[in-house]
Amino acid sequence: MKKLTKAILVATLALATMFSGCKTGMFAPRSGELFQTTRMCPGPGLYIYTAPLMVWVWGVQKRGGEWTIPIGIVGLPIAAVGFVVDECVVSPLVDLVCLPYDLCQPYHGCYLRIVDEDGRPVQGAKIHGHFDLVGKAFSGTTDAVGEFKINRLHDVKGHFRASCDNHASWYQSRGFDVANAKAESDGKIVFQYTLSKMNPGGWKAKKDISREELQKLIPGKWSADKESRRWLMDGFNCSFANDPGRYCLTLDESGSAVAYVPFGYRFGKDKSKLVPRYSSWSIQRNGNVTGGKDDSYRNEPPAEWVWRIRLAENSDEKTFPGWSGDYYLGEDEKGIYLSPGPFSSAERLSEKLSIKYRKVGE
Repeated sequence: MKKLTKAILVATLALATMFSGCKTGMFAPRSGELFQTTRMCPGPGLYIYTAPLMVWVWGVQKRGGEWTIPIGIVGLPIAAVGFVVDECVVSPLVDLVCLPYDLCQPYHGCYLRIVDEDGRPVQGAKIHGHFDLVGKAFSGTTDAVGEFKINRLHDVKGHFRASCDNHASWYQSRGFDVANAKAESDGKIVFQYTLSKMNPGGWKAKKDISREELQKLIPGKWSADKESRRWLMDGFNCSFANDPGRYCLTLDESGSAVAYVPFGYRFGKDKSKLVPRYSSWSIQRNGNVTGGKDDSYRNEPPAEWVWRIRLAENSDEKTFPGWSGDYYLGEDEKGIYLSPGPFSSAERLSEKLSIKYRKVGE
């Protein structure tokens, strides 16, 4: 009788531990999807029971010789047995223990939540994405609270884009990984992202100005405006967009430049030290630029541009000669600006947008 009591006690404790594991996400973040662990396919144990097989594959690739043969002979059965035990025993057992917990959850799957820069939900945002593991696409629109539901949790990783009228588009897609998710207080798994209303707007060339007028206009300090910095933060996922020491350049009458700007178009991933990128500037007019090698690595310039400012590095034997960046002269209702782009929506944007540097006081 005592043995039976102990067995019941041990079983109860084991079940309680496993059930608490369901709640805390010990096995995997759960939000009510039935038999989630089984449907997720092999878990962390995969790396253990397939290790011998991976060593054998590595040995074959490296032409390791006869010593790899016994490893492969042993590794293949271990991997097969491990897979069967994981998929047919361990995972179903976890799912059965967690079944009461899963059935009690008010939410099933996870949610992508889109809000604006003030934290208000964006209704009707278009969602287009795919699951990384299986490549399956998904799409739809956000509801009244700015959320888009993903039914399945066993496709744990994915990427997507969001767009909405009167909002600035993202330049890069966003990723989500359910394995690293934390449920909200009500058990709902939500990934929240910002789709900014603040839109820098498209680019339009400034045409009615002469070189002489530009020589007087250009010298001074230029800085990315408020709308551009907000879009850099939300559209490029740039954490330092509001740093006043970045995204600004000072151009001197003598032709020297102090430019704290990212090289090329790496706006969101530029993690280099805060040092000036370029040291000189010059005015160029469309039609007077020969192109060739100097322009061969650049993104396509905007259509109908008339004037641009070329920022350049001083070259010597130790550095690559001629690294430079182009800032095109545009004008909108707020006045004249310099823009490095991006200008085209053909590949990454659903609308034409332009980061704008405007002249500011010292």
